[in-house]
Amino acid sequence: MKRLLLAAALVLGLFGSAYAANTRAPFIVIDYTYDDARDFHEGLAAVKSRDRWGYIDYLGRIAIPFVHRVPEAGDFSDGFAFVGDHYIDTYGNPAFVTIDEDTDEVTERFFTNGLPFSEGLAAVQTGGQWGFIDLMGNYVIAPSFQRAGSFVGGLAPAMKNGLWGYINVRGIFVIEPKFTRARDFHCGLAAVYKDGRWGYINKEGKFAIAPRYHEAGDFSEDLAAVRTRKNYRGWGYISPRNRFTLPIRYNDAGKFGDGLAPVAGDRRWGYVNIRGEWEIPSQFDDARPFSEGLAAVKREKRWGYIRP
Repeated sequence: MKRLLLAAALVLGLFGSAYAANTRAPFIVIDYTYDDARDFHEGLAAVKSRDRWGYIDYLGRIAIPFVHRVPEAGDFSDGFAFVGDHYIDTYGNPAFVTIDEDTDEVTERFFTNGLPFSEGLAAVQTGGQWGFIDLMGNYVIAPSFQRAGSFVGGLAPAMKNGLWGYINVRGIFVIEPKFTRARDFHCGLAAVYKDGRWGYINKEGKFAIAPRYHEAGDFSEDLAAVRTRKNYRGWGYISPRNRFTLPIRYNDAGKFGDGLAPVAGDRRWGYVNIRGEWEIPSQFDDARPFSEGLAAVKREKRWGYIRP
């Protein structure tokens, strides 16, 4: 009998850790108040109340009032966030405003669309084309692309003639456009879509992980969520060597942040650690990755923030 119990314990120790419960109740830092919510960046998070966006700090205090009636409010990066058709600073004031010394005429820079700054540059759209501006709001890469992403490690995805490639900071393609879809580089790899499947390329443009996945997320903390099938529980996590670190068993999965990742075991969301153990049990209607120690979660049509 003792041998049987010992054997069972060994089996659980070897194979049960990925399913083992190490759960704890999350600490609600900011109550379920908002209609929508984004991640914290540079100490601020965009939140929506009724039909307007504003920004709050870590304690839930309003840092930028709810005055932006736009579809989406961007994340702060390098002190700026894109809202509607222009960038604002951390005080909520319009950025890149110039005043003519002779006439006192005020000029503000407006764009059709804009992404967060990364490595001192931000992709912006104007006149139907995308280019890149610097932290002074000046173009360093003229609008000439159909679509564009963010610079990471000196490379940014950009689209020409319906296909994606990667450009350097001079706007020159160093990885020729040949992908149907493309994401930013993370951990030295970028997810790209080719021939009906997602894979990952390195900075030489060569496949480090062959296209075989139905969906693929960005690498974060050396793990990326991938979907191997479209039916029940098709998500798992791979390493940069394409090894399944967390087996395929989730209905949906987000990226890791602060050592935890939001996953949906069935309909509800919770958080697992890098070993696949549940740290925060499934209980949310939706959940976003942890960022700067907090994560946005949804319950009964309202968003709030938790910490582990």
